[in-house]
Amino acid sequence: MSKRYIAVCFGVLLFTVSCAGLFFWLADGELGKAVRTVSVNQNAFIANHPESAASVQNSPDQAQELPALPRDERVADIQIDGAVRVDMNGNLVLDRQLRRFLDFFIGLAPGREYEPAMKLRMRAVMAANGVPGAVQAEVLDILDQYLAYRDASGQMELQAATDSADIFAAFDTVYRMRRTYLGPDVAEGFYGAEERRLRLALDRQSVMSDDSLSEAEKRRALAQIDQNLPEHVRKSKETSKAVVETVQRVQGMRQSGASEAEVRALRLQQYGAEATARLEEVDRERQQWQRRLSDYQRRKQAVMQSEGLAPGDRSDALRTLRESMFKGHELRRVRALDKMAETAG
Repeated sequence: MSKRYIAVCFGVLLFTVSCAGLFFWLADGELGKAVRTVSVNQNAFIANHPESAASVQNSPDQAQELPALPRDERVADIQIDGAVRVDMNGNLVLDRQLRRFLDFFIGLAPGREYEPAMKLRMRAVMAANGVPGAVQAEVLDILDQYLAYRDASGQMELQAATDSADIFAAFDTVYRMRRTYLGPDVAEGFYGAEERRLRLALDRQSVMSDDSLSEAEKRRALAQIDQNLPEHVRKSKETSKAVVETVQRVQGMRQSGASEAEVRALRLQQYGAEATARLEEVDRERQQWQRRLSDYQRRKQAVMQSEGLAPGDRSDALRTLRESMFKGHELRRVRALDKMAETAG
């Protein structure tokens, strides 16, 4: 498999994630709690990167010592991406921020011949911002492993087929390769969160596309997969599901002739008084909009049926009607509805 193949497979994986509705995850939400908070004045580098990509290289003390990199001009005014962070024990934090830091400097050097210059620049940036020497050395060791992994992924044999079985195989191949070249800790820190999201998305997609399962069996299988979600994600999904179910119940009640008092009682039970009041306000606004839109449609029909109007005059009359009844985003919305009606007609 080549880089192109891996990119295709993971493109399909990302599409699968989108279809499965899993992009609402807040990855690495707990990691920041374990990382030491350092003020910018104490150690700006560990907190974030106020420097631009060229600030260290262009400083008076470093200008003669640090070589330029081919793509410096593209990021001359851009702050350095990513971060090198240490925990409360002074250990390097292996996370996606570190991966982004490495990617930023790799992006400045389009070939391995620029690797020595790139490392000098990275070390200078870290030293200028107070990163301990031992941590600097560890970062550069990880850079070597990361570059080796990137080279290996580019040398994989090209595969032609990209069906779902190949997507699973590609996922497993890349998963193993990352841990072979980077080690389990670095691979987990760099890719763990996104790998878990993709694996769960693939598992869900596999269940949903399995024609041998009944709908009830699919629901049970999906529920079992969801047990592997982080707690905050499970709670979010449960809340969203409850909201959708209540909305559907309200629609069903209204269609069957239930009173607004009955609808209000259900909402109070599910949401409480404050949320129910907001929903009732939304209902009133929606009803007002529908009345105004119906009034516009009636007047529009009268203009369309007027005899003796040239096409240009009819268009002017409709524009005047819209602008007299709607403003701002409502006017844009009505224009869009009219355009859709013209296309459909």
